[in-house]
Amino acid sequence: MKKLLLIMFAAFFSGSIYAQECSKLFFSEYLEGAGNNKALEIYNPTNGEIDLSQYAIRRYSNGSPVVSDELVLSGTIQSKGVVVVTNGQTDSLWVGTYWSVPIDPALYDKGDLHDAIYPAPMYFNGNDAITLETTIGEIVDIFGKIGSDPGSNGWNDIPPTYYAGDQYWTSWTKDHTLIRKASVKSGVSGNPGTFMVNVEWDSIAKDNFDSLGIHRCDCGTLGVNQNEFKHSIVMYPNPSTSKMVTISASEKIESISVVNQLGQLVFSKEYTNQSTVIIEGEFLSTGIYVVTAKFIDNSVYTNKLVIK
Repeated sequence: MKKLLLIMFAAFFSGSIYAQECSKLFFSEYLEGAGNNKALEIYNPTNGEIDLSQYAIRRYSNGSPVVSDELVLSGTIQSKGVVVVTNGQTDSLWVGTYWSVPIDPALYDKGDLHDAIYPAPMYFNGNDAITLETTIGEIVDIFGKIGSDPGSNGWNDIPPTYYAGDQYWTSWTKDHTLIRKASVKSGVSGNPGTFMVNVEWDSIAKDNFDSLGIHRCDCGTLGVNQNEFKHSIVMYPNPSTSKMVTISASEKIESISVVNQLGQLVFSKEYTNQSTVIIEGEFLSTGIYVVTAKFIDNSVYTNKLVIK
């Protein structure tokens, strides 16, 4: 039966394995750390907002050729922006024969979305294949290789197998944070013959999640363009727990707008001769927002705001 399923997968994934550049969502960061420190960042390279309720993260555990578990996403993702999905376990749990420890609270706070308690995709290990798929089954990106078990230590950058095997110190996908190279403009839409992780990903230290929340890509990046934006600006506190945020800049602010995760404009105001403004109100309920500040010299600053 397993052999038959693998043949079916091979037939399904025949043809080009890459999508048209800058046209579909793809994974931009992968974090497999200590305990349940697990996170995936999804990047939107297109010029429009995308409804995430049409997408799911699916895990193919330990070489399984079929889906082991899935998480259907929610909300929207801004053009050139990202959404961070983390493990959702915030307390220690007894799972069969061992204690399952919680995610690092600082990593949890980085998340826009969180999955359910085990079993769920965000309990992945370095040897699991993970896909970003539409809810009707179209694969738009694959991390790893479906139906291939590289062993408990996952994949590395050593040919011909690219399996770490017993050489745990060579692993790239276990106990590492990986960032998609800026030159990558599309996901892997077909199961690769060999997963060569080093071709599209850069590796940084275990449990390093400072880069989560923004992705540098040749398709474009949501946020400040340092080559064009010359002003000093700070938005604080961020995250905020008081339904209030202050924006202070070295240039006069002309207007501020705030958009929620559904793409709805929840706040818009014009200002005169002000370089510091306070935004507050019940409209800032718990969630993720995109704040855009326009200045009198027509420069624009955009950043993500988290309200807890």
